[in-house]
Amino acid sequence: MDTPSEHNAYQRKVFDEKSDFFASATATPPAVVPRLQRIAKSCSLESKTTLLDVGTGTGALLPFFKESGGDLAQITGVDLSAGMLGFARERFPQARFVQDDVLHFEGGPYDRVVFNACFGNLYDPVAVLKHVAQKLLSDGGLVVISHPLGRAWLTTLKEKDPRMVLHDLPGSEELKQMLAQVPELALEFLEDESDYYCLVLKRQPR
Repeated sequence: MDTPSEHNAYQRKVFDEKSDFFASATATPPAVVPRLQRIAKSCSLESKTTLLDVGTGTGALLPFFKESGGDLAQITGVDLSAGMLGFARERFPQARFVQDDVLHFEGGPYDRVVFNACFGNLYDPVAVLKHVAQKLLSDGGLVVISHPLGRAWLTTLKEKDPRMVLHDLPGSEELKQMLAQVPELALEFLEDESDYYCLVLKRQPR
């Protein structure tokens, strides 16, 4: 198994190489758009809501955040890939983008921290959630973990490329185990469907 630094280097290399594709319309087919809208709606955004978009890539969710009432100027995107972030900065100059590993990222506090289509790629998801809950998320803030193609789809991808996707998305039992290790977070709701996944957690008062 890769070390954390080797894992990040591999993620960075793969997504740098694929950034042209992810910036194209092909990466967001029409069938996926309603699911991305649904994910953005789950974030319960207002104009002053601050949001950290983890694994922001080329900014795929940002138009839907705006459509759902968010302000791009209140959004920070963090990603390992300079190639992906280059497209994001060009497309959304109002937002702020940082190349970093979220486990070491400092900032906030944020009202929302979103992991869309990237949670399974994290080297240590529990360590990341602890960091988010303790350092990055405001009291009452939400963590949104989502995938517009669903948990089963990600499991298939994990089987094809286990170096890229290290973890499945948490089902009900895995979620209980995860929250036992991050008691600062509590379940708001879980939507685990055949072609859609959205988990929302809430930061408990300090």
